Amino acid sequence: MFTRDEFIIHVYCLVVQYFQQRFPTSLRHAGFAPALSDEEALTIELVGDFLGMETDKQIYRYFRKHYRAWFPHLPDRSTLVRQWQNLWRVKYELWQALVRDSGACNDPVQVIDTLPVPVCHFRRAASRRIFRDDVVCQPSYGYCASKDWHYFGFKGGVRMSASTGMILAAPILPASPHDSDLLDYLLRGVPSSTRILGDKGFIDLEEQQRLNDSWGILLQTPLRRNMTDRPTFRLHKLGNRVRRLIETVNGQLTQRFHVQTMRVRKGWTLAAKWYRKILMHTICVFTNLKYGQPPTQFEALVTD
Repeated sequence: MFTRDEFIIHVYCLVVQYFQQRFPTSLRHAGFAPALSDEEALTIELVGDFLGMETDKQIYRYFRKHYRAWFPHLPDRSTLVRQWQNLWRVKYELWQALVRDSGACNDPVQVIDTLPVPVCHFRRAASRRIFRDDVVCQPSYGYCASKDWHYFGFKGGVRMSASTGMILAAPILPASPHDSDLLDYLLRGVPSSTRILGDKGFIDLEEQQRLNDSWGILLQTPLRRNMTDRPTFRLHKLGNRVRRLIETVNGQLTQRFHVQTMRVRKGWTLAAKWYRKILMHTICVFTNLKYGQPPTQFEALVTD
């Protein structure tokens, strides 16, 4: 649909539009404005992520080599990376603005899931130097049943529209609690009368009943073999379409956007990279919807 150059321009225009709507006045109340504008800095990191570059160094080198004329005020890499990290809240706000404008947040059927977000090798956790005394968040030991994988880090929560695959909520969650204990984070802000589909990890009859009675949110999950029937909350199985949607979105986050190999040492750098990837995923879905393409088909966005 786009050439690579056209795609960079498209992302830049989208970032500028929503950035200026959400932040009409300067973000900084003291000091000098950066030579490279925040909109340009965001465009560089978002497009670099979309193109599958796994590290900040790869993104910086690529744009310095191929697009230096487009970004003549490109600073040194450490300055640019620090600018990206300081804009973590901006990425979150831009993502939420796109979700609101798309109308996907009012989808009557939504899907929830979690995926592992490790921060270091399981065996190195005890002797690690990262996330020591971090005031933002602390990693913990977790287990992914679908992959039979023990890891150390966090869980990435994902709530998405069942019709488009647009990510509506993406909290960074502790790894150790069971998925059913994290429902309050995943379902925060969900409109009443919404039907939520989840896998067996979200089974909690008491919590499902509370959500239905207090908020009008119907959380349905498949039953385990040893469970008695619960007609209201029973989901015979995750349908093939819903399962494919979950696998597609999780696959895009892990393979294209590398959420399971982020090199982070602190909570705020984790947030900066996580919301960068969620924002870029949302931009892709938003763009496909705008041009009448299948929402989660990212391969056709850039043709060269």
